[in-house]
Amino acid sequence: MADYRRAKWAAWADHVRGQDDPAKNFEKPEALDDLVVIDISSRSLAGCYCSSLLAELGAETIRIEPPGGDLVRTYSPNGIMVKDTGLAYLQEGRNKHHVTLNMETAEGREMFKCFIGAADVLIETYPAGKMDAWGLGYEELSKINPRLIMCSITGFGQFGPESGRQQYDYDNVSQARSAVQYGTGEVLPEGKTVKDMPWAVPTKAGPHIAWAVSGTFGAMGILSALYHRDNTGEGQAIDICTPEAYGRLHDYQLMWYAHAGVTAERFSSLDTALWLYGFYPTKDGGVFLGGLRLEMWKAFVDIIGKYDEWKAEEWTTLAPFMKKDWQLKYQAMINPETSKYTSEELTAKSVEYAKSGRLAPITPVVAEIVSPWKAMHDENWQDRGMFTPVQDPVYGSIICAQSQWKATETPPRTKWACRPVGYDNGHIYLYYFGYGPVKIKELQDKGII
Repeated sequence: MADYRRAKWAAWADHVRGQDDPAKNFEKPEALDDLVVIDISSRSLAGCYCSSLLAELGAETIRIEPPGGDLVRTYSPNGIMVKDTGLAYLQEGRNKHHVTLNMETAEGREMFKCFIGAADVLIETYPAGKMDAWGLGYEELSKINPRLIMCSITGFGQFGPESGRQQYDYDNVSQARSAVQYGTGEVLPEGKTVKDMPWAVPTKAGPHIAWAVSGTFGAMGILSALYHRDNTGEGQAIDICTPEAYGRLHDYQLMWYAHAGVTAERFSSLDTALWLYGFYPTKDGGVFLGGLRLEMWKAFVDIIGKYDEWKAEEWTTLAPFMKKDWQLKYQAMINPETSKYTSEELTAKSVEYAKSGRLAPITPVVAEIVSPWKAMHDENWQDRGMFTPVQDPVYGSIICAQSQWKATETPPRTKWACRPVGYDNGHIYLYYFGYGPVKIKELQDKGII
C-alpha cells in the first residue's frame, strides 16, 4: 500500500497561518499606534489612500473635510450612495476619525493650527501654493511643530514650470501624463489610422491606479521620514507628484527610449520584451498565457497540438518572437486555438502537461481572467481573509479589500469601514480642543465646522 504523507508545504502553511492569520490581527499590537496623522486631502483619493495605509497600521488618523463633505465621497458607479458616501470612499475612509472644518475661514485655519501642534504627520493634496497662501505652508507649520512631517501629493509637484497651475490632481490626468497609458490599448496596424479604427486608442487603467501609486509612495516617504525623525528629531516636507509616481512603474519602456530612442507604441496585450506573454480568448472569457523561456513557449505549442505543424523542434531562441511582426503573426494563429477551450480546460491542460507532457515538467503559465465576483469568491483569497466583511456600526456589513500584507507581529487591520461627514466632531474636538456641545453648536452655526 502506498505511503500517503501530508505534503511538507501543508505543514509549513499551518505553521505560518498560526503566526500571521488575519483572524488573529486584533490580538497583536499596532506598529504606528503612537502616531497622529491629519489627512486634509481634497478631491483626491491619493491622499486618502496614503492615510489608509497608515491608519491600517494603527495611526490615529483624523480626516478633515469641509462642512459639506469632500468631493471624493461622491465617487461611485451609477451614483450609488450608502448613506452619504459613495462606494470608493467606503474603501478609503477606513479606520479614520471624520471631522469637518472650513479652511476657507480665518477661524477654521487657526483651529487647524491647533491640530498641527499635536500631529506627527500631515497629508494634503491642494494645488501647490494653496496651503502657503492660507499661511499653512510647511515653513509656517514647522514653526508650530518642528517634528511635523508634511506630505503633499499634487498633479504637478511643488516646483517646476507647471507647479503654479491651480489644477487639482486628477487620476486620469496623471495616467495620461505619466506616458504609461500611451502604450496601452488596441494595436494600430501599419497603414491604419484612428479614423479607420476609432477603438484603437490608449486605454485607461480601470481603478484609480495613479492615485494609488502616489498614495503608496507618499506612505513610504512618510515612514522613511519618521525613521529620520527618530534619529534626528527633525520633521520634513515630502513632495509627491502623481504622474512621476505612476511613471516610476514604466521601467524598461522609458529606458528603451532613453538608451535607444525607441518609443513603445500601443501593442494590445502583447509585450516586445517577453514571449509568450499576453491575454488570449477562450470559450468563456480569456486567459493570461506566460512563457518567458523558449521551452515554455514550445510546451504551450505542444499543448494546443501544433508542435510538429509549427516546427517547434527547430526553434533555438526566443529572440525572433520578441519582434512585433512575429508576435502579431503568432497571436493570430493562437487565438483560434485557445478559443476551442474554456479557461478552466486550458488551465487543467497546462497542469497535466507538467506531469506527462513531451517537455515535462516544463509547462506554460495559464491563468483565467476572472470577474470581480469570481475573485471575491475565490477560496484562496477567502481563506487568506482578503474579502472578510467588516461589521461596521454605521454602514453595516461592508466588504472591502483588506490585509494587503500579512505580518507575524504588527499586521495591518481594518477596524471600521468609514464614517459619515463630521461623525467624530464631538469626540475629536472635545479631546483636542476641550470643546463641549455648546461650543460645537456655535461653530456649526457659524459655518466653521
